Amino acid sequence: MTRRLVPFADDTMSETIDGMTIENGCDAIAFYGRTDLTRDRPGLDRARRLLAVLHAVVAVLEADPGLPDAVPGPKPPDRVRNPFD
Repeated sequence: MTRRLVPFADDTMSETIDGMTIENGCDAIAFYGRTDLTRDRPGLDRARRLLAVLHAVVAVLEADPGLPDAVPGPKPPDRVRNPFD
């Protein structure tokens, strides 16, 4: 039995559909790779699987009453004194 990706639940889960990888994160979901949605039954299956993931992502986002306007950007690195000065 394979576990299904739960959007934004953790930073460790990923799912691959043909050559397309969907990588879970607490702040973002990353899609990378490539898949073809061919006009045949395997193409339909891939399209349905991608659509199911996108529907799950939208459902989680819509259900979050505290959804921010934007995710905070990365924290700038701490400045450290140069030991060679």
